[in-house]
Amino acid sequence: METTAKPEPVEAFLANNRVSVPLSDMPAELRERGFGTLRGKRIYFSVLEAIYLADKKRTKVLDSTTEIEIKFADMVRKLSQGKPEVWMKYLVYRDLRDRGYIVREEESVDFEIYGKGAVRRLVSIVYEGREASIEKLQRLLKVAVSEKKELVLAVIDRRTDIVYYTLGELLLK
Repeated sequence: METTAKPEPVEAFLANNRVSVPLSDMPAELRERGFGTLRGKRIYFSVLEAIYLADKKRTKVLDSTTEIEIKFADMVRKLSQGKPEVWMKYLVYRDLRDRGYIVREEESVDFEIYGKGAVRRLVSIVYEGREASIEKLQRLLKVAVSEKKELVLAVIDRRTDIVYYTLGELLLK
């Protein structure tokens, strides 16, 4: 039985609440899977990408000034300071990534996902026990229809289980 060796974690650096790696150190496999944004000679990760890659042991995050490794919980705390929804949003992000999707954060919805088939989808998170107005759902559906994409609701319950629902237009005759 052949075992595949896990790749060594890439050294990433945390500075000004941003996690990045030098372009020369970025594995091509991670770029191909849609991680990071190139700026100059560095690849910068979104907060959710940084948490995901550290969680999956693909990066080892170091403080950029001391070059001392930052513990996962401390990194999450720093990156989510003032953003209480980060962890719940991360749980959906991780689930989608683990299912093989390329996930990008969007302004009009929580995420845009693609990578399985030709259909592109917009994902909006709905938290169990919180109000989700019909008006908000109609606005999100209007955005999805105008962009010719499917709207998926990721409903996350109190136990952090996630169920996905596709929301479509209801046409009355």
